Amino acid sequence: MRRTFSVVLGVALLLGSAAPTLAVKPAGNCPNWNSGFDLVDSAEWWARSVVGFETEGISVYVDGDPTNGFTAEFDEFASTLGFADGQAFHEFIVGEQWDVLDTNDDQFVCMKPFPHTPGNPAYLFSAVDNTTSA
Repeated sequence: MRRTFSVVLGVALLLGSAAPTLAVKPAGNCPNWNSGFDLVDSAEWWARSVVGFETEGISVYVDGDPTNGFTAEFDEFASTLGFADGQAFHEFIVGEQWDVLDTNDDQFVCMKPFPHTPGNPAYLFSAVDNTTSA
């Protein structure tokens, strides 16, 4: 079943890891029923999310470096969403949120940003699990 999810963001770059994990793309691909979706792993999802936060003026990492931890600004943003801090928000995205999206459990989903408008911040995405291979 194909389900599209509107999500606040997605991720899976482990905090402190500067290089994304390389993964082999699965046989399944993004659905052709709707153009504009890109096949991504969780590290790319997170990287695009960080760009979205930064586009909205929310600094994610101290001095832009993941090894320095999250900024107070990102912690405050996370708390407005009901999380204890940026780390708790990150853990939710890496864990629960990613698991809901990756229904075939192959570590890939298809993502597409919503149009960036006053009602749609740059960190909002549409997502659907990639198709499973036969």
